[in-house]
Amino acid sequence: MSEVRIVQNGNRVVMVINGRQVEGMPWQTALQLAKALTSVAKQAEEWDNAERIASDQALLMRTGAPFGITQHPKIRSEAEKRALYDRTLRRYIPHTPLTGIRSREVFGVPSLLQTPPREDKT
Repeated sequence: MSEVRIVQNGNRVVMVINGRQVEGMPWQTALQLAKALTSVAKQAEEWDNAERIASDQALLMRTGAPFGITQHPKIRSEAEKRALYDRTLRRYIPHTPLTGIRSREVFGVPSLLQTPPREDKT
């Protein structure tokens, strides 16, 4: 792994990589570079933690939470699969809008039985 140091020289920012100075840049460019590096690093972190994020997202989906923790389509797809088919989640969070109808729950249109009226014994 390379050793990187960043130093300030007047109004310029200088990167020193493995003891060798890379061309200095204005501070405005350094700020833009820092934002870009932060954004890409967060995306890489999301991929590195994709398994945990998918599990957490599946839990939120299973409970019917109106928010999520990732917008990445592949991680969301995996989370949806886990929310629907993971036995542990289905066992401990059995009935939410996502799970549908419970196995013993009766559904359908109720039938009306018409019987003759009772006779009063008065």
